[in-house]
Amino acid sequence: MKVSWIGGWGVAPEYLKPLAESYLTGAIHSFLPPVTEAVATVAQSDRIVAWSLGAWRVLDYACRGGVLAGPVVLLAPVVAFCAEDHLGGRVARSQVRWLRRWLERDPEAALRDFRERAGLPPNASLSSADPSPMPYRLADLREGLDRLAAPPSPALCEFVRGGLPARWRALTGDADPLLDGVQLCRLLPGCELVPGASHEPISFLTSLKGGRDAI
Repeated sequence: MKVSWIGGWGVAPEYLKPLAESYLTGAIHSFLPPVTEAVATVAQSDRIVAWSLGAWRVLDYACRGGVLAGPVVLLAPVVAFCAEDHLGGRVARSQVRWLRRWLERDPEAALRDFRERAGLPPNASLSSADPSPMPYRLADLREGLDRLAAPPSPALCEFVRGGLPARWRALTGDADPLLDGVQLCRLLPGCELVPGASHEPISFLTSLKGGRDAI
């Protein structure tokens, strides 16, 4: 089985490797940052697991008519990141824009602050394959924040109201500092609220292994 993992904003894709290897032992895993073209690149995978902004990329791809060959798992999915949109986001739009400006001045400090606010460990943005302090390209980090600051499209809102497609699964935590899991489950029929789970992807492992599978 070939499983493609799409990560979250500001985090090295390989950060998901321990979760991947614990969840699906023996599968062939690949890890991608949540860039614009990520979902189209792996659309034919046996399974896609997407986290945070990566999950938003999957929802956006599907709402525009994109077809995914295999099952999909969304972890801490983002419909709209900003609190002003009332679609599950907890972060003020002004905070996202402030982080965007900070990213231009001091990328390392901006990434460190984001990790702390998201409850992620200090090494989350570092890649084992690249000693650079940047998790992926600065241009893609900029674009991701611009995307998170934008209101959701009508097409995405309509897609979400229709609930999860067949062979899709979505999990969100009730202890997520960035997302309101209760609200998200109301907005996205079929989304599961995981008690005690945060924005940290490994916090979903028990539910992934013990719950109903997406296949």
